[in-house]
Amino acid sequence: MDAIIVVTHGSRRREFLEDLEAMAESLRRDIKGEVILAHNEFSPPDWRDVVGKLSERGFTRIIFALAFLGRGNHVFKDIAGSLNVDELEKWTKVNIGGKEIEVYFTRPLADSVLVHISLKLRVMRALGLGVEGYLSDPEEIEERSMDIAEEHARKIRPDLHYPHLRIVARAVYATGNPEIAMQYYSSDEAVNVAVEALRAGITVVTDVRMVACGLRWKKVVTAVEQSGIEEEVRRNGGTKTAAGIRLSLKVGEPRAVIVGNAPTALLEVLKLVSQGREIPFVIASPPGFTNAMEAKESLVKSGLPSFVIRGSYGGSNVAAAIFNELIRLAGD
Repeated sequence: MDAIIVVTHGSRRREFLEDLEAMAESLRRDIKGEVILAHNEFSPPDWRDVVGKLSERGFTRIIFALAFLGRGNHVFKDIAGSLNVDELEKWTKVNIGGKEIEVYFTRPLADSVLVHISLKLRVMRALGLGVEGYLSDPEEIEERSMDIAEEHARKIRPDLHYPHLRIVARAVYATGNPEIAMQYYSSDEAVNVAVEALRAGITVVTDVRMVACGLRWKKVVTAVEQSGIEEEVRRNGGTKTAAGIRLSLKVGEPRAVIVGNAPTALLEVLKLVSQGREIPFVIASPPGFTNAMEAKESLVKSGLPSFVIRGSYGGSNVAAAIFNELIRLAGD
């Protein structure tokens, strides 16, 4: 059996414990397994006690989810080192109370692109900097059309509330088809992640030019237009859009992905994520009956922050409409 211990430095301050418990609770919602918050010092429970109790209960694999920023002594000496583990992100056999179990230590958070984005956003907020790249030209006719689209969306999806209702209304407005509201999906934290990333001025990667042309954003890269794409296809195979996704995401900076046409591009994104690539959020609305539906369902199951038009519905205009509404939310 597997268990997860979210390990923190520990603190006597109540607010610290509340913040970290919220992080652990987020894992519990998504992982649906044994997730326990524990600490290295100052506050109970002590992670050492938790490991022993889990071993006694029959858990044979334990993931240490390190809620630390950097790779300091607490990580390598106090925690991993005390179990004679010197390598992160690798299953290692250890002895706990006479029982052999496997442990896995996640990397600390400082090299995560999402942490970088969050820190950048907080600095930008202090400096009074707004959203970069937002091109706004509101018209009365658009607002009236959006009001009508929102009314349709509310009738079809009474379970949705702001801001999701507004996002769905954009998709309805873009397609003229209120039924598309039934196919809308968004992961729990997708809006917050996307808004923070956009406020930090993130670059986005689109699968095809048609999506890129519809975005009200300056920092856009189109996968299928990447230099060296033919050579990438010859070397590693796949479609041009899949090869373009690989090339577009090779850079060190965090990039969001918008797929409105090619399901193979979305499948490549999921493959890269499974290999450790961090992508802040994904918008996926490729239409069709072959690959498209399966790829979108795989994205839903992945747990990535995402906005998805499920089933055979979709299109480049839908993907662009969802993204443009997220820009508006980021500008509020």
